[in-house]
Amino acid sequence: MYRKLLFLFFFLFLSVSACALISPDSLSTQKLQEKYHKALTHKNYNKALINLNKLGDYLIYKELKHQESYALLNEFKPYLNQCSDSTERAKFYIVYAEAATYAQDYKKSVSILEEGISFLEKLQDSTLYAYGYAYLKAAENSNKLNRFSQSAAYYQKAEKIFSQQKDTLMLLWTKNGLSTLFSSYALYDEAEEERNFIFHTANNNTYQEVLAIAHLRAAIDAYFLNNPKAELYHVRQSVKHKNPTADIQEIVSILSFAQATASYAYHQKKDSSNYYFKQLNAMLGNKTTRLPFINTYYTFAKSRNALVNGNLHDAEQHALHILNNLDHVNDWQNVIRANFLLAEIYEQQKNNKKALRYFKEYIRLTDSINKAASRKKFAYVQTQFETEKKDLEIAKQNQDIKLLNAKNRITNQWALLGGILIIGLSVVFYFWRARQFSIKKINMRKQFAQNLIKHIENERKRIARELHDGVGQSLLLIKNNLLRTNASTKELALIQKNIDEIREISHNLHPFQFEQLGLIGALQNMIAAFQENSSVFYSEELKPTQAQLSIEQQIFIYRILQECITNVEKHAKANACKLSMIETPTNLTFAIKDNGVGFDVNKKLKSPKHLGLKTLKERAEFLGAELQITASPKKGTCIQISIPI
Repeated sequence: MYRKLLFLFFFLFLSVSACALISPDSLSTQKLQEKYHKALTHKNYNKALINLNKLGDYLIYKELKHQESYALLNEFKPYLNQCSDSTERAKFYIVYAEAATYAQDYKKSVSILEEGISFLEKLQDSTLYAYGYAYLKAAENSNKLNRFSQSAAYYQKAEKIFSQQKDTLMLLWTKNGLSTLFSSYALYDEAEEERNFIFHTANNNTYQEVLAIAHLRAAIDAYFLNNPKAELYHVRQSVKHKNPTADIQEIVSILSFAQATASYAYHQKKDSSNYYFKQLNAMLGNKTTRLPFINTYYTFAKSRNALVNGNLHDAEQHALHILNNLDHVNDWQNVIRANFLLAEIYEQQKNNKKALRYFKEYIRLTDSINKAASRKKFAYVQTQFETEKKDLEIAKQNQDIKLLNAKNRITNQWALLGGILIIGLSVVFYFWRARQFSIKKINMRKQFAQNLIKHIENERKRIARELHDGVGQSLLLIKNNLLRTNASTKELALIQKNIDEIREISHNLHPFQFEQLGLIGALQNMIAAFQENSSVFYSEELKPTQAQLSIEQQIFIYRILQECITNVEKHAKANACKLSMIETPTNLTFAIKDNGVGFDVNKKLKSPKHLGLKTLKERAEFLGAELQITASPKKGTCIQISIPI
């Protein structure tokens, strides 16, 4: 029977929220229409839509031609799907719904907004201003169609969107609209909860106008709850909070002064009522004709102020005027206030019959509203329960989907891990086999090199023995025969030279003195031999060793050191060379050091022309010894070979 929304606040909120969409374009209606029709004729639908949105705003908010704007927007509807500009399409739904709202076609407006919401949901762009605004307008107009639960749901959705967008101002206006909705159905606890959010959040000058309206609404609720202290506190706060830069500050001040005038008069504070009534008249002037929705609250203020000042006739006329006008809008809160006001007036006039009549009507309406409020509260709680139940079901479904996805993901991960593991093991096995093959190949190469060196050494020994025992002995017999035949001295000298050369070659091929002298003695003889036939000063620091080395090992050590001394002789250009030995319980180390020209070790090792160093390394590896070469250009060379014992 009664409308669920306080008429003032929805009109006020409509005016506030609509300001954000007003086009700043200063073009006249005619020019905007020409641009729109030209674009439409050329089937440039995106451009046509841009101009239509500007034109619709201009007609609604500047020229107040709501029906004309509504007709133009309705005419373009079939072409909307031809437009690719998502932002302008979203704005179209808002302007179209606003036009329907001003044309008082609330059902059509909600239908347009629901279509717009569907479009915006598919668009999935929560940053668009129109996204939250569409839900906000749907909430307002759903309430005008007596759809309380739907209106509350739209408000809550708008609240969520504005929170995500971090649009504090629109979030606070949404909270204010939701609190007004609850107040309109006498759900005062719920309304207070929404307003408390505004009081705690709007703590700076930017949101003073929202605070003022919230306190104003709280004062009206306190009146119906018969809480004079709270009513006057919120009236004072409503008057106090001002934002001079806000577009609606003048309207907010008028409403605050009107409520302050009425509240102070109701509580018999005549001076305060007269003060605010004077402020109200000074501010309002002749604006009542331009802003008709303010007339109800202004007339309440006039009636209450006249009553507190004893002007009963004027108070009666103003109150009757309010009641007659409210018959058309079904604003139950102001209807109740008007009946109670008339009962007070007629009681002071001693007209008990009329006073009783209006008081009974006041009681009847109050009881009816309380019963309706109980039903609405139950419906609201039930809706909240159903919503929460649905949200829980959705959350459970989402959780089940997440669990299923997690299981599938784990299964896929295990499969992937298994595949990676198999591939990894295959790669590891491949490289292991390759490494084993490489090690085997290296070992075979080492073994081959060692066998080759050993074979060469054996072959040298055999050749040396044959030269010494065969050729050497034959030459010696020839020499002895020549001595018996009195051969010439020249011939004997030639044969002796050949015998000496054969002996030297044999000695170089295999040092037979190892059997008598051992390694140290052989090395000392070698140094002495080089010293006799070279300009290099050779020296040695060698002493008998306790190391148990096989003849084969001794020969290899001898060959390595012999090769090193030969290299000094051939390449070092040194003045001096020293062979030394250090013996420890675990190692026998020989060092050959010269003061020659030196060389770049890395470069020599990489060069294919210098096989001598590689041969030294191979011989050292055969012994299991560590070969260390220290050299640099112009700084001499030091070669160390350390043999484990």
